[in-house]
Amino acid sequence: MSNILVVDDDASHRTLICDALQEMGYDTIEAANGREALDLLEEDIPGAVLLDLRMPVMSGWGLLDALKKMPRARNLPIIIISGYGFEWEAELVGAAGYISKPVDLDKVRTTVQQIVGPPEVAMVH
Repeated sequence: MSNILVVDDDASHRTLICDALQEMGYDTIEAANGREALDLLEEDIPGAVLLDLRMPVMSGWGLLDALKKMPRARNLPIIIISGYGFEWEAELVGAAGYISKPVDLDKVRTTVQQIVGPPEVAMVH
């Protein structure tokens, strides 16, 4: 699946990350907080979630807890993007990756491609 959900309360961060991923060929979905993301995840499970930790309404930590209770999201790769955490904390909560803020777009590209794989290419006949 090449759909990536980007969850961050900062609209400029979401746009920056989504633009970079779309240039690579991934489809992106955006959510401004964990609650919005959870609503989107009820409809469809993406290929991965890029998740900020500090957000209003529902934090990234809250979303991580909620995802643990969703059987369909059990194997969903989570990549934490935060200026407030550490890579070892991401490993403790079962995240597939960690990217520190300020965001390095090359690190985003590399991490997503390593964890999700290359974007699906539409077959043209």
